[in-house]
Amino acid sequence: MSEPNGSAWGMCSAFGCPLLGTVGSESRWYCFCHVNKPSTFNDAITRELREKQLHIVDSTLDIRRVGGSFYGEDSTYRTIQQRLISADRRDLLMSQAEKQAGGVRAWLLRLERALIDATAGFGEQKPIALTTPTAPVIGPTHAANFHPYADGAEA
Repeated sequence: MSEPNGSAWGMCSAFGCPLLGTVGSESRWYCFCHVNKPSTFNDAITRELREKQLHIVDSTLDIRRVGGSFYGEDSTYRTIQQRLISADRRDLLMSQAEKQAGGVRAWLLRLERALIDATAGFGEQKPIALTTPTAPVIGPTHAANFHPYADGAEA
């Protein structure tokens, strides 16, 4: 079963997005990365998610698939750990504080925040520098006593 735009049911309405549609907008469901962004940046956001952040995307989908609890799903937890370690993102592993306080839900929020931060710059105008960066000046910075046509005698 699929939506009219070709995406699978329950998935983000942005074409090709691998995340679940969680926020309703304009009678469609978008993921937290695509919502409230100009549609002209949908492809760039999707490309970022698929090419550079897929290890986090797959981890969030796995956590949602087990319903926020790894009780009886140790293999899923280990798979997520291995995926994040192999992507050199040990900073995104479940912390001791998350294990004690919020559990899997707090971890999921942190992973989703990492995706939001990775795609936050899309759709925003970058400031253009008003000055041209140059190399540092070597030598004197002014020539108060310089006379190009003097013959060496002080006037």
